Amino acid sequence: MDIGDLVRLKQPFQPEPDSDRTYSYGIIAGIVWSEDASPPSPPVEIVLYLYDLDTRQIYVDSAGLQAIYAFRADELELV
Repeated sequence: MDIGDLVRLKQPFQPEPDSDRTYSYGIIAGIVWSEDASPPSPPVEIVLYLYDLDTRQIYVDSAGLQAIYAFRADELELV
């Protein structure tokens, strides 16, 4: 996995609790390793922009910002 890669979330994610909208895909915005580790060790977290595969748009929150969310690597798979 690398920055810019499209990934599938193994469980759909709902960014807004009062909305029925869920996301199953994301684009990697960043990769976080523990302080004493680096590639090829596994990352601690993968930071994503949520992505709608149908509309080909990145999720924008109520403030109009492209929000980012962190997931563990085992919660994702490359597309």
